[in-house]
Amino acid sequence: MFRQLSYFFYTLTLIALFCRCGSRDEQGLEGYGMEYPISKDNFDVVDSCMSYMSSNPSKAHHMLDSLLAAKIISPKRCEYLHAIVVLNGDNNADSALCICNRLLDDGTFGDDQFLEEEICDLASNITASRNRYIETLRYANRGIAICHGHEQMRGDETAMMLRVGMAEQMMGRTKQAEETYQKVHLLLSEDSSFSGLISLISLNKKQMELYFERQDYDKVIATSHDVLALVNRFDRDPSFVDPRPETMNASGEGTHGFADFYRCQMYIRIATAYRQKVQKSMSQNTVADTDSVACYIDLLSHIDQSQLLENQVNVLHELSFLGRKAEFDEAKKAAELFYQNDSLVGGYVDYLSLLSEDAVRTGNYKLGNEYLRRALVVSDSIRRQDMLRTLSEQISINMVQEHELARQDAENEVSHQRLVIISLSILLVIIVAAAVVIIRLVRSNRKNEQIIETAQQVIDATQQDLNETKEEVLELTQKLEESRNERLLQNTQALYERIKTAMDEHKLYLNADLDIKLLAEEIGSSRTIISVCINSLTGKTFRQWLSEYRLSLFVELLKNHLDDPIEDLMRQCGYKDQSTFRRQFKAMYGMTAGEYRKKLGEVSR
Repeated sequence: MFRQLSYFFYTLTLIALFCRCGSRDEQGLEGYGMEYPISKDNFDVVDSCMSYMSSNPSKAHHMLDSLLAAKIISPKRCEYLHAIVVLNGDNNADSALCICNRLLDDGTFGDDQFLEEEICDLASNITASRNRYIETLRYANRGIAICHGHEQMRGDETAMMLRVGMAEQMMGRTKQAEETYQKVHLLLSEDSSFSGLISLISLNKKQMELYFERQDYDKVIATSHDVLALVNRFDRDPSFVDPRPETMNASGEGTHGFADFYRCQMYIRIATAYRQKVQKSMSQNTVADTDSVACYIDLLSHIDQSQLLENQVNVLHELSFLGRKAEFDEAKKAAELFYQNDSLVGGYVDYLSLLSEDAVRTGNYKLGNEYLRRALVVSDSIRRQDMLRTLSEQISINMVQEHELARQDAENEVSHQRLVIISLSILLVIIVAAAVVIIRLVRSNRKNEQIIETAQQVIDATQQDLNETKEEVLELTQKLEESRNERLLQNTQALYERIKTAMDEHKLYLNADLDIKLLAEEIGSSRTIISVCINSLTGKTFRQWLSEYRLSLFVELLKNHLDDPIEDLMRQCGYKDQSTFRRQFKAMYGMTAGEYRKKLGEVSR
């Protein structure tokens, strides 16, 4: 059902690309220009032609050529409509983009004032779907320049500005993306149309991604509730969503699936935000936030289960976090069935990563790496370059752990075999000795009681030796296990000493741009290993650990320079952002730097 709903909205979007012009100029129906005016009958013919773009692309192409010959559409618009059919019907995005580039390079669009903007919109949509974000910015900004100041194009302008923000965000330009989103929000605040509402929801979703990157989970939760407030209006007032009779009936059933789709996504985002707060030790009330995760996961049971398919990976994360094993296994089976039909999606990469984490958690590094290698193949196929390096680093870490465990298991196996051989040799000697004693006793025809007593003594001694040997084997095995753990701890501690030495000798923490990547280059290690080392020995993240260095220096400087401005002392300690300094200082000392200086002043007096 989710795929059908997605295809439905996608088809509506594509149809809107060529039908917008007929609705912009209501007075003369001249959306296609004076040379090729569009009447309702002609528009119905074009609409009928484009209805074949998915089911019969060849027929759609042929009909477009017929419309051109009949002079119902201009040559430029005919090529543009061909590009839509190539994209949606022939599934050839590169060819569709080539058509758009040819039209844009030519630059002559006659009196069809909307065509250039529509081509830019289509080209930016194609490049964004193929992760070619620099091209997306070029096409979208050109379209925005065309739309700017044109009242009839305001909806198109906001759509392309939203696409610009998404491209900037994916390129790591978070500050520019946030500024773009703020501009879009101002434009959408004046738009009460259905398309404006959908754009506002999309904008909130993109802003939530930024908040997730900054780990500002409270804003994620607040923004999700804002979207839920809009979504809840769908069911109360169906006409608020889309009053067109061809897309919904009078009872409003057409809105329920639409509302459930967004409601499901928001519940997942809220639950994920609460879980991240708990896991990253950012929660003020761990029990309450954990209960919130459970609450929103339970709310999903009231939503059509088909809406959960695209969100199965997130649901699996939350169920694993809550320890609900039975529900986790059930959701895992549903995800497996879902990805059997379509594995070339980003969600499948996240799903394989989750399976790898689960395998590594049980010590099965080989299976974990198998999942990660499959994720690498999928990431490369769908061009998710952001995941390739992360997956490769995790595979390397797992391989090191796997080889280390294999080596230790081999050493333990050799030691165990030696102990077994020694035990069998001792037992064989004892048996031979017992047999010799018994034979001699029999041959010497001594008393039967003496023979039985001697044999019993030998058997008892043998049993005792076996018990002692068994205890020795168990003791040696325990020592080997302790030795392995001690070596791992020593390696981790040695790395931590190298990190501290580099920090203390070179004063790296005074560098305002210091991050875990620079620290890794300084000591010749990887970011992941350094992060694990610091977290395992201190129980803190890299940022928390670094802030302790800087704040300790700040306190020392403050004690000796009570009259100096706090901002100057802060910069001497490696801070360049006052808000970050204030937040970290208050988190560590429970008061602001000014209050702390005042307290020091009172003590000194």
